[in-house]
Amino acid sequence: MKKVLIPIILLALGIGGFAALKATKPVPPPVQPQERVWKVATVVVAPDSLSPTLTLTGQVESPAQTNAAAPGLGRIAAVQVREGQAVSRGQVLVEMDSRDFAPRVEQARGSVQELEAAIQGEMLRHGSDLDQLAQERKLLEFAAADVARFEQLQKENFYSQAAVDQSRASLAQRQITVRTRELAVADHQARLAQLQARLTQARANLEQAELALARSRVLAPFHGYVAKVAVAAGDQVNTGQTLLTLYPADGLEVRAKIPAPNQDEILARLAKGGSLTARADLGGKPQVFRLARVAGAADARGLDGFFRLEGRNSSLRVGSLVTLHLERPPVPDAIPVPYGALYGGDSVYRLKEGRLERVRITALGERPGDPPALLVQSPELKAGDRLLATHLPNAVGGLRVEAIQ
Repeated sequence: MKKVLIPIILLALGIGGFAALKATKPVPPPVQPQERVWKVATVVVAPDSLSPTLTLTGQVESPAQTNAAAPGLGRIAAVQVREGQAVSRGQVLVEMDSRDFAPRVEQARGSVQELEAAIQGEMLRHGSDLDQLAQERKLLEFAAADVARFEQLQKENFYSQAAVDQSRASLAQRQITVRTRELAVADHQARLAQLQARLTQARANLEQAELALARSRVLAPFHGYVAKVAVAAGDQVNTGQTLLTLYPADGLEVRAKIPAPNQDEILARLAKGGSLTARADLGGKPQVFRLARVAGAADARGLDGFFRLEGRNSSLRVGSLVTLHLERPPVPDAIPVPYGALYGGDSVYRLKEGRLERVRITALGERPGDPPALLVQSPELKAGDRLLATHLPNAVGGLRVEAIQ
């Protein structure tokens, strides 16, 4: 029995000790929950009349870009430039083999000389026809007088009928000769006009051949840059085939799309004679562009504007992308805020008694600076209000915050 009772007694003592320890353990005080306070940066509301900017991305173009074409069928003798190279006015760019053009010049010149000689011969012939016509008319008068005399003698039986007929035949022959000569004289102007027309055509052909020979040496028409070279020495090219493309260093433009919501404002200002300028950072230097004109047709995205660079910038190239900041008219009661203060594109948060309060705003545009700011408007915001500047992913109305001093 002892072997059975001893384990039971020990188990009972253990359970009793555990119960005693549990009953006498200290009770901790209840934990009071505390609301978390977020430390945030703020910005003070200071309404003012400010000019928002419209950020546009455009591509550099040149309205004076030129495609130099081959003046005729021939072979390229030499290419003197490479793509991207700066060239000066009058500089030789491409040379074609002159032997492809010189024979055409000589052939055209020979045609001109031949027709000039033909015209000179026609004038001499006309002068001779006039002299001969005068003589042949005198001979015609003599022949007519002979016929009249022979007919009178024949009536008086002093002359035979055969002699009279012969004189009449001679008169008829003289009449035919005079009429032929008169026709030759009358036809002189028509023949001369025909020769002169052919001479005009031959001279035009000569001018074209000489022009093609001159253009076989392609010269730069202005100071600019070579955009593309399409041929190499030894290439056979056809008439009108593009040899290279170049554009002037001055007069470059940026084509940028003005968004549809802003195009009416831009057009209205241009209609009033206003001037619109845009700024861009090119090669680390600020540059000014002026809105020169707008496209004649718009699409659903907006209207193309053409911005002309004021001055020259050697880093600007056709095809480059440029970010423009277009200055818009001043807007009253505009408030600059950091981009981090914007929530959902239409709201900011104001600090009121240590908690966030959501305020609806209207975004006006960007204000350039370092860093750039966003200009907004809201009738609910007053001067001196503090806005949340730290972008909190869990921002919500009523969230407890503390402004960092």
